[in-house]
Amino acid sequence: MKCDPYLASHWRASRVRSSLRSRRKKDLINFLRARYEERFFEPIRYLKNAGNLQGYGIAMMSLCSLLVESIQCLREGLPSTNSGELRRLAALAPPKNYAVSSAESKNGEAAFKDFFADYSALFPDIDGEEFYRSVRNGLLHQAQTKNGWTIRVDQVKLCDPTRKVINRDLFAASLENAFKNYLDELRRNTRESFVWKKARRKIWWLIRLSQ
Repeated sequence: MKCDPYLASHWRASRVRSSLRSRRKKDLINFLRARYEERFFEPIRYLKNAGNLQGYGIAMMSLCSLLVESIQCLREGLPSTNSGELRRLAALAPPKNYAVSSAESKNGEAAFKDFFADYSALFPDIDGEEFYRSVRNGLLHQAQTKNGWTIRVDQVKLCDPTRKVINRDLFAASLENAFKNYLDELRRNTRESFVWKKARRKIWWLIRLSQ
């Protein structure tokens, strides 16, 4: 029997595939909301409310860093930001609508820069390149920030680039708003819009790579 994994609670791959084939906007939006809620936002809220004002900031911002790249890849329909992996995935010969051209490929640093440019109003004073190098890379590779950056809960602003401080709670709240804005963008646009073409491509790859 062919594997039919869950891509989110109550959303088996076969159900998502059916919604994708029929281009059912409401279903696909509900799927994305469920997937991101259980994989990112619920764990982030749990850590926020767990009572530790020091160590949990690292765990929160690690999840937030994963979320930044995931949202941007969703916006751009990218299954990966690794050039080698994109070449390997191209060998799977996806349907034309879901293929990623070499011109569309993007590395992690570029994805972070674009995300913070797209959502600059929600993330004042965040430099995408600096965040990628000093926060994201530090957390990913050494479980600590780099180049003097710190994560706090008592910082008034979301980001103070002079003191190199990020408020973990404000950052997480802005990420949740960014995702809500993205879902609203999907609701407003037609099935043939650019944003939907990219979203469907990303969802197709989620299904493909779950098998």
